[in-house]
Amino acid sequence: MVPYRVVRLVFGPLLVLAATSTGCLSFASPSPAPPETRAVDLFPTPTLPEPPPTDCPHMPLGGFNDVWRDAQVYPRLGCATDPAEPVSGTEAYLCCMHSIWVRESGLFVAIADHQMRWTFVGDESGLPPHAALMVAPVPRSQPCFPATGRHGWLARSPAWAETCEGNGWSDETAFSGAMQAFEGGWLLWNGNVCFVLFADGTWIMF
Repeated sequence: MVPYRVVRLVFGPLLVLAATSTGCLSFASPSPAPPETRAVDLFPTPTLPEPPPTDCPHMPLGGFNDVWRDAQVYPRLGCATDPAEPVSGTEAYLCCMHSIWVRESGLFVAIADHQMRWTFVGDESGLPPHAALMVAPVPRSQPCFPATGRHGWLARSPAWAETCEGNGWSDETAFSGAMQAFEGGWLLWNGNVCFVLFADGTWIMF
């Protein structure tokens, strides 16, 4: 049997060395700092849009001004480049879009619901400005019918024949309204609603 004194002499220094080594390891590898916490603002201050400009060469008036000042309109339309002008023409609902023919420019404004797209189309129907208006047949078995007149030409034109298939679903009606050009598009009022026609080919309506 090993005397207690010998055991103490042998293992005593080892225990001291182990304790010292453990302490070094502890100081050499400190615990990671807790992650930084940030205060969350439960009621952030909303970012207000920039006010519409007041130094445009032409300021929209009346209803056009009301539409233009909307926060989703003026940042994209920018300033008016010309005064508003009265326009007239006819419009009809084809089976693929809302077709508006502007007499003064000889252009169709083709407004499609699909992805809210629109485009100008030159009138190549060859019809005189005051041609007879298209009338929907009565009675009719289907919502759509073969379109006639200048809007019928548009429904059969190469760009729209595949989607419109030459069909309409409403009478052609006359309208009197106004139109104004802007840096980023146009405002078009057909006497009933105002279309915002952005230059990127998208549109919204008021």
